[in-house]
Amino acid sequence: MHRLFPGQTAEEKIYIAVREHWIMLALKLGIWGIFLIVLIAFYIIAPDSAPVIFTGKMALVTELATQVYIMFLALSLFIIIVLYYLNLHIITNIRIVDIDQEGLFHHVISELHIEKIEDVTSQTSGILSNVFGFGTVLIQTAGTTERFEFQNVPNPDKLVKIILDLYELNDAKEIHPNKPLAKPAV
Repeated sequence: MHRLFPGQTAEEKIYIAVREHWIMLALKLGIWGIFLIVLIAFYIIAPDSAPVIFTGKMALVTELATQVYIMFLALSLFIIIVLYYLNLHIITNIRIVDIDQEGLFHHVISELHIEKIEDVTSQTSGILSNVFGFGTVLIQTAGTTERFEFQNVPNPDKLVKIILDLYELNDAKEIHPNKPLAKPAV
């Protein structure tokens, strides 16, 4: 059996796994692209406007500085893509798992059992959020982690509905353990 996250059990069915909305990745890549354009513009404009930095010992310093700049560009692109891919929110029939990659070498995995949910809220604010359909899902609990927060996820209303349907399914299963249950709409 393929496991999507650590601790996933055999009877656990994944209903949805979401990452941050693609537009947020596009915004980060757009900012990265501005730094790439600065590098390209430097190589186009600088030889004509400041030829002295490309001659003699200054050329070595210029080459070193541009190589370091390129290295940081490559590293930052790698970090942007890795953090986007590894930050994941998973909703199963038993629990909600939040995997937050906070750096290349640091991640936090939080989980919340469906029966501990007290309230689920979705928030959509801003022009981009409303146009592209992403927002924040807040899950209130009574446990030690008072609130789970999924930021910039696509279709936050759909996620809230899935979570509430799973909560009701779980609640109905506890009240009537032998009664067959309907599946939540995914």
